[in-house]
Amino acid sequence: MPNLTVPQTPRYVPALPTKENLQYADLAIIDLSKAATAEGRTELAVELRKALTTHGFCYIINHGYTQAQNERMFDIADIPMSGVPEDEKRLYTGDSKKTGIFQGYKPRQYWHIDAGVRDQHEHYNCNRHVLQLDAPTSTQIISSRYRCLHFGSITLLWSQPVAALQIQTKEGWRWVKHIENALLMNIGDSMEFLTGGFYKGTIHRVVQPPIDQRGYTRLSMIYFSFLNDDVKLVPLMDSPVLQRVGVERRCEDDVAPTMKAWRVARISAYGASDLQKSKEPGIEEEVLNGIIVKHYN
Repeated sequence: MPNLTVPQTPRYVPALPTKENLQYADLAIIDLSKAATAEGRTELAVELRKALTTHGFCYIINHGYTQAQNERMFDIADIPMSGVPEDEKRLYTGDSKKTGIFQGYKPRQYWHIDAGVRDQHEHYNCNRHVLQLDAPTSTQIISSRYRCLHFGSITLLWSQPVAALQIQTKEGWRWVKHIENALLMNIGDSMEFLTGGFYKGTIHRVVQPPIDQRGYTRLSMIYFSFLNDDVKLVPLMDSPVLQRVGVERRCEDDVAPTMKAWRVARISAYGASDLQKSKEPGIEEEVLNGIIVKHYN
């Protein structure tokens, strides 16, 4: 009979929220408790549509996990990062540049960022096929991060207190505020492909934390959801909404990549390709599968 005793883990103590006066993005808060009624679900559909057609980011609250469960997950997430010796971590090192998939451990300084500067974050990835019932499609544990990718369909990020995540808004770059026991959801560029630009993958980045939080580790838990590998990234024109509002294609349908081709291209090139300066200030570009990809470094 399985042992139901919960194993003891060291307590992960997060940083205190910053006290600095930051300019925060005005993001929608999606309250899933409203889904208990038909009226609430109708209201949520309108709220979510507005959130994903404006910022592409939103908070999710009352998602079913308690604060105690949230803290337990962070306790466990910290173990492979701070509780495992470096030589043991490297036994599970993956090579995303060759495989085109994040799997296993990624050590610090694996990626070249710019002008000889290499990344300073590590993460551990677990992948499962969606048809396997015992695990999610993709999860990632990250101890510190300086840039984000958004090539999947939907990403869930557990909110944590070290302020570093920013999104690009019409008013400029704005910080994402920490909300206790909330999830952050954003869409990736494969969703932008499928909706013909109706839902736009928001440009986001991770920067130095405020002064009162520097020196703290930024521990993150991220769930990436990907489409099936054989899905072609073309607008879903059977949708009455897309027929009504029109679409903006990033490439012609006959040359559009599949999810697998796009995933492999994005992951393999990340931190390995030579980016070219864009005509737009502060932006670099590369061409993958005939499609221009912008980097906001």
